Amino acid sequence: MLHLPSGRIVGIMSERARMHANRLHLRITAKTPHHQLYPLIDILQQAAPGSVDFSGHTLADTAWRHEWSEVDRRAFLAWLNEPGQRQCIEQARRRLLAEESGPKEQSYPYPERLYSRLCQRIEALGMTRATAIQWRHTLHNLQQQGIRREELLWSGLMELLDHPPHSVIERDVLLQACHLHSIRPRLSHQLACTQDCQLALQEVAERLPAWRLQMAELPVAEGDVGVLRLQERAGQYRIGVLWPQGHPLAEGDQPHWFALGPSGLALQSDGQPWFANRELACEQARRHALRSHRLRCDLDSSRRYEHMSLHGGEDYREWLVTLPDYQHSHFNSHYYERNVLLHIRSKQRETTDGRRVLFIEEIQSDWHQADRHQVRGQIPRAPFRREWPALALKLMLIHAAEQGLDGLAWADGQVHELRYDQAMPGLRRLYDKELPRIATRLGKIWGSTLEQADFATRHPWLHATRQQDKWRVEGGGGRFHTRARYDRAQAQAVIARHSKAVTLSLPLLCINAAMGEQLKHHGLPLFGELL
Repeated sequence: MLHLPSGRIVGIMSERARMHANRLHLRITAKTPHHQLYPLIDILQQAAPGSVDFSGHTLADTAWRHEWSEVDRRAFLAWLNEPGQRQCIEQARRRLLAEESGPKEQSYPYPERLYSRLCQRIEALGMTRATAIQWRHTLHNLQQQGIRREELLWSGLMELLDHPPHSVIERDVLLQACHLHSIRPRLSHQLACTQDCQLALQEVAERLPAWRLQMAELPVAEGDVGVLRLQERAGQYRIGVLWPQGHPLAEGDQPHWFALGPSGLALQSDGQPWFANRELACEQARRHALRSHRLRCDLDSSRRYEHMSLHGGEDYREWLVTLPDYQHSHFNSHYYERNVLLHIRSKQRETTDGRRVLFIEEIQSDWHQADRHQVRGQIPRAPFRREWPALALKLMLIHAAEQGLDGLAWADGQVHELRYDQAMPGLRRLYDKELPRIATRLGKIWGSTLEQADFATRHPWLHATRQQDKWRVEGGGGRFHTRARYDRAQAQAVIARHSKAVTLSLPLLCINAAMGEQLKHHGLPLFGELL
């Protein structure tokens, strides 16, 4: 931080570089001049001792230059050219280039369907203008009628109404000041390289004479014929089978499959060019495509914490709900993203009676947990302090409706206590009391009740934990434990082998037609559960 001659304390930060680049449609490369990174760099200012806020300006803005004195501007610009500050600015370039070459993410527009009930209620009022004190009384009455206090506090209206009590304020002015943009959530899930790729192989029927096979370095005799069965769309990879002396294989004959690469040469596995079946030949072609980087790897949902889920299910996702425009910055130990308000792990599952549902494996807010347990002021205050479980359910309900699923279910407190192998009253309260209360209030509007549904899975008494680069399996209060000797897939196999098949009765909120219509086309309130 820099102490300017006027006493102002300022600094710069590049953590929001991606947000600014997207907002301004900037494409940053390794050759972008240093000064063209300025739009990506936030100017910080000290709001109170020990507290730093965004000033609302980047280095590329001109407004801040008019707000500062000439002596402050000169000191600040000289400071920017110091090596340490140039490195901080260059960090924005490194962040963006690393994100382009690293894992991607997919974002969803569902948060845009979370509307402000406060603004709706103000718009519906008959009064078009009133004094500041009258507006305060009106907002107090709205709070008594169900508007959440937290929405009122974050709206910014109370600051506006700090005018002299009898000053007149138009309703349109009040609505324009009612902004919740800074705490508007963003929903995304991270994508990771699967270290896999798929060849676009198509069925063909083409003969290759012996000399063509010999040119491919296949050990064949004169008169042998190769028959191509599969060919990649661009003609790069070909899969075929050998017909000795030009005759089709008879029953009981040992097949000799081969795979030809883009160079026309046979692909080999452990020095052998022949494969026992078509699948093995295709697998060798796929591996060659991956090694030679001729095809890009597929991207799939990141699966960093899938081992902490119930057995079974599909379409696993790790959702992040972030606050990209919140002026403070908070980072947690689980993710590299800035201002992760909460994260959700989900799968799609089927109940024993055939209903397909979105299943929440876990929801967690590290930010709120840290806010409760750390010394006040060490981390920025987290919005949605009482609302984050409801926010998670609303976003997942909208996703379930968009996917045409029959409902939203979740693992109860007992499952989580078994998973972590300890009593956890806080999780019991969240999953067995708070989520059912929220879901009941949301479903009641459309006549959808919370029920118990049966899910076929395996008993969740074992869990895998990582120790350096190996995994171990433990659980049952110490009754079962292994050494750290497995990779993650092997550890999951051990858990499945030692966990019996069970049917668990878990909470489910069904999505009926009326509820699905509301979720897909009209949305839900940002705060509270009542429309």
